[in-house]
Amino acid sequence: MKKYLFLILVLSLSAFSCKKWIDATAVPPGTPPGAPPDVTTQEIFSQVYNVGTGKGNLTIDGNSATYVENSLIVITAGTYGTINIKNINPQTKITIKNGDGIVEMDGGNYAGGTKNLGAGLNYSNCSNLVISGNGSKDEFGFYIHDNLYRPTSISGTNKNVTLQYFSYKNIGDYPIALNAGGTVWNGTDASIKNMGLKFLRNKFDNCDGTTQLGGQVTTTGVTDLSKNIEFGYNQWTNCNAGHLVFAGAADAMSIHDNTFTNINPTNNNDNGFFLVIGNTNFYRNYAKNYQGHMIRLWSLSFGATPANCLIYNNIALGSRKYSPFEWQSTMGLNVAAAPNTTYVNIKLINNTAGDLNYEHDAGFGACLVDNYVMPAGSTQEVYNNMLFNTYTPSGIQHRIFQFSDATIQAKAVANKNIYYGDDAAAGFNKTILILTNSSAAKNKGLAGHLIDLLDYNKLPFNVLAPSIGAVQ
Repeated sequence: MKKYLFLILVLSLSAFSCKKWIDATAVPPGTPPGAPPDVTTQEIFSQVYNVGTGKGNLTIDGNSATYVENSLIVITAGTYGTINIKNINPQTKITIKNGDGIVEMDGGNYAGGTKNLGAGLNYSNCSNLVISGNGSKDEFGFYIHDNLYRPTSISGTNKNVTLQYFSYKNIGDYPIALNAGGTVWNGTDASIKNMGLKFLRNKFDNCDGTTQLGGQVTTTGVTDLSKNIEFGYNQWTNCNAGHLVFAGAADAMSIHDNTFTNINPTNNNDNGFFLVIGNTNFYRNYAKNYQGHMIRLWSLSFGATPANCLIYNNIALGSRKYSPFEWQSTMGLNVAAAPNTTYVNIKLINNTAGDLNYEHDAGFGACLVDNYVMPAGSTQEVYNNMLFNTYTPSGIQHRIFQFSDATIQAKAVANKNIYYGDDAAAGFNKTILILTNSSAAKNKGLAGHLIDLLDYNKLPFNVLAPSIGAVQ
């Protein structure tokens, strides 16, 4: 019989065996154009559990209390120190939401004004769990702020866990840190501790640390490999951390529909919003007023089959320096491929980038992609991209590749990539992010289904007369 820890967890059972929960959240501000809106949905739960008193520290432990399948755990609104969730492993799903109001975790002015470096929400050893801040009318029902250390730690073994509608503000170190304990990947999914983790519709404001997903690739092996990690519909604003998210060994990652505004205003390191060692798809992301690459893909496939990495429908406007995309292999970083790994194939399609390197930095000019050494067999295809007003010290503003190995560049397939002097010449509206009716870029793209049209994630362009760039 499992015991209830009343001193830690305040728990009360709903008087009803079934309850309807209305989710009426709206699309977060800054969601990229074309992103599907949140729709009002009605969820029916088998049981509702109310936990927390609105203050203190709270632990929700599946080893100390029993939560039935498809149940809802509601955290009472208020200001907490730390909320720890662990050992929740239903066969189907359990959901945790904030109650009627915001669940706040305050690291700067908690318990009489003392600093609380542990303030935040952490989870460990969970699966089939949704932790969602859409339990009230507030935009972000979980609010973690003024923590100089690390407000969200993920540890143990976690599968299919979603963290969404969280607001992180004024964070001094890693907003989110994943720790898999140095687990060696043996070539099977059984040795992967973190799979199917989703980070959706969250906001990161003035966070000066990098979200760390862990992982390492060496000449002898891979440790702490993660798989099917998803970042979607998130907002990063006023962050100066250089890299915003680092994944040291990531298989089949998905990064999409995120917005980046006022990133790295004073940081001049060579960086990227996402630095991924492994393979990922990167699509429908939007950046404005920033410094760095949108993504640095240091590419590798885990297993014998090369992964296809798709980078498409992204918009990048106004970089102080650097190109929006970078790719190379781990071999180019003097790390030969680990055992049971191989190369990737890359498609860079239907992206729009303009006003790049507007400070005219002489050290690193800006083009579409910085393309470095790739191993034999790897293919790179670059189609239907539009650039305008980019600067390189050599004066070749319309260059597609930069600093790449000459042999690799010669093998890359590039077609229908167009450069214009400015947004007016391109017929591109930088406010609403669409091509004007008179745009010279209209119908200039390469015909053909370069990406499977049946896949809902892929490009919706007209096969016979596609438009150039991410704007359709």
